[in-house]
Amino acid sequence: MMKASTTKTPSRLSIIKDHLIHLNSNSLSKFEFLSPDNYGLEPILSVHSKDYVEYLQTAYQEWVKDGGNEDGVLPEAFPHRNLSSVKLQNIKITSSVAKAGLYCFDMSCCITEIYESAQVVISATMELKRIVEESTSDESNLVPSVFALCRPPGHHANSNLCAGYCFLNNVAISAQLLVKANKKVVILDIDYHHGNGTQDIFYSNSNPLYISLHGSPDYPWFTGDESEKGEGEGEGFNINIPLPKTTVDDEYLKILKRVIDENIRSFNADYLIVSLGVDTYKEDPIAGLQITSGGYERVGELIKSIKLPTLFVMEGGYHLETIGINVGNILLGFT
Repeated sequence: MMKASTTKTPSRLSIIKDHLIHLNSNSLSKFEFLSPDNYGLEPILSVHSKDYVEYLQTAYQEWVKDGGNEDGVLPEAFPHRNLSSVKLQNIKITSSVAKAGLYCFDMSCCITEIYESAQVVISATMELKRIVEESTSDESNLVPSVFALCRPPGHHANSNLCAGYCFLNNVAISAQLLVKANKKVVILDIDYHHGNGTQDIFYSNSNPLYISLHGSPDYPWFTGDESEKGEGEGEGFNINIPLPKTTVDDEYLKILKRVIDENIRSFNADYLIVSLGVDTYKEDPIAGLQITSGGYERVGELIKSIKLPTLFVMEGGYHLETIGINVGNILLGFT
């Protein structure tokens, strides 16, 4: 679909996968590894605008053709709310440099290979749905789960903007697939950063219910306040819980349990989607609360207590020495 320089390091995925293989070899758990199928653009276009997807398809080629740096597409100017005399909808933008600013929220998004990431989460969603539909009464005490090991992440992307290393909103695409199948969905975002894109996409919707626990104040700076509760039909179905960087395991787990008991259980959802970021880790070089590797296993146990079919979707986490352990611990705690 599109290709340029990578966002952050591709070794994040291989480190996580290698650790899960190691857990299998030690009989600590049994993870089955599946390759994604190709479901095309239709699920992506149910969340993202056609013009934005077309931009992603052609941005890098146009950028290079116009003399842009082959290392990647980066904007040099952004439309701003204070440009009150400018009506963007009346302007035909043809410059690859201008388009970069129109479709991007910040300076973090060199165009990269993203189509495959979306196909991973779509495939994972369909696999979880299949497991649920084929389960028998003898398996009613089991909590089915699938982990979508995606890169790049997605929760900062809205319907027509990339941001925060995110281009296509993987979690939103998954949720929309399930909502279209008449399922009630909870999105629990435990990445360190607020999922401004996911919030924006579903802000006027009562399904899914979106809940974010995130560090504050921090990127994306302008969203994630407790006062952002949704609007219209979606009022009350958007819940933000900003946390100080000093938050430790016990504090985090107490807040998460309260959210589960007071908000998630009463929603009576059919599926749970977890925006899984381990950049809440205490030594994360980009973000970080004070969560420990041991704390992540307790987080996984608590999420399992919700007793909903669960899709984990990889978001952030940049402490490479522990990223495999931390992701593995959440999945071990769940299983």
